[in-house]
Amino acid sequence: MKTTQLLNLIADSRQDAFSRFYDLYYEQVFRFAFYFLKEKEACREVVTNVFFSVWQSRKKLKDITNIETYLYVATRNESRRFQAQQRDADTVVSLDEIPLHIEALQEASAEEQLITAEMETLLTHVINQLPEKCRIIFLMSREEGLKPRQIAEILSIRESTVRVQMKIAVEKIIATLKPHFPDLLFSCLLSLILS
Repeated sequence: MKTTQLLNLIADSRQDAFSRFYDLYYEQVFRFAFYFLKEKEACREVVTNVFFSVWQSRKKLKDITNIETYLYVATRNESRRFQAQQRDADTVVSLDEIPLHIEALQEASAEEQLITAEMETLLTHVINQLPEKCRIIFLMSREEGLKPRQIAEILSIRESTVRVQMKIAVEKIIATLKPHFPDLLFSCLLSLILS
């Protein structure tokens, strides 16, 4: 079933269609909320609020041209609202809960698999250390596969800002990884980071 058909059914208050929609987009909304909140329980609350909001405004769904962008913006706004409410609770949680995987070669040797695992661990640590805006933009590009124009639209910033933040993220990541893996070619390192 096409997304537009699904949205039309939801707009007609079909709960079965909404359940399919929820199942289809839950993981994506949760992952995006995690970029902001870094805490599973907070993300669950935000995701619930986002989908509740979608259900409440279901009559307007027929007018939405890009539901993914709509969900990203709704998740961003709800995450910021949640952060504002929780500003006093200063928790720092690792991004280890998000699976950041470097695609391994299918027939990699044990040594190559070990190097890949070490790189994944270090990459997760480096990404976790990036400034918030830089980290979110990098993850939206790498994990969600979004283009700079889409990221700019979702975050309500300029596309040039997205490109600068991506450049900063990649430079910091390479600067950190290169000393640990000096034998890797720059092009290989870059492709592993952005894959």
